[in-house]
Amino acid sequence: MTQARYVQDDESIDYTPSSAVEAGQVVVQGSVLGIAKIPIAANALGALAVEGIFDVAKATGAVNLGAAVYWDADGSPVGGTAGTGAATTSSSGNTFMGFAIVAAESGDATVRVMLLKPITVSNTIHMDLTNEIADPGNAGAVPVTDSGHVDIVTAGAETRTLAAPTDIGQVLLLSMKTDGGNCVITCATGINQTGNNTITMNDAADSILLVGVASGSNKRWRVVANDGCSLSTV
Repeated sequence: MTQARYVQDDESIDYTPSSAVEAGQVVVQGSVLGIAKIPIAANALGALAVEGIFDVAKATGAVNLGAAVYWDADGSPVGGTAGTGAATTSSSGNTFMGFAIVAAESGDATVRVMLLKPITVSNTIHMDLTNEIADPGNAGAVPVTDSGHVDIVTAGAETRTLAAPTDIGQVLLLSMKTDGGNCVITCATGINQTGNNTITMNDAADSILLVGVASGSNKRWRVVANDGCSLSTV
């Protein structure tokens, strides 16, 4: 049995609406967003574009060049009817559309969007520092599977351990959120050319930014920035 059969290219998808769709109407099916290029009659087979460049009605708010754009089905477009749907830079509860290829001012009625097919976003070592990594607690090992930030909270003199990075380019921000006592973090490898492998946080907001680098066939952390942490070798 054939496992897959080619059907069509992926610039558009078939769509049969239960009620008529106007040209330019945004249609969301689950996480799939498409735009009708021409009208589609009720119960008639038509097509939705899932790629291309469109000027899309937007909500109030500036949109920077390159910003991710989402469709809010209940959004209020500038100069349009409230609640009829609008593009926004807010991802909360909205559907990903694509990226702005021209900046738009807050009062502009539209934003030019490069429409993209659905993508899956997850926290991996390729994500930025907004990914929250849980503090493992006293004597715990700081997770090193993802990039992200770790907010250290202590209730006395405590320790943590830190393994080598999982990948080259991985970034990790360690900072003391609550100072209940010093926190000593012992790394499995050196974190600078000096060979220091111990980070001591003494006060709230002490922080250090590390990045994974290659050292021969091994991976090592290297200090990018340090504010308040004491480095030593044990």
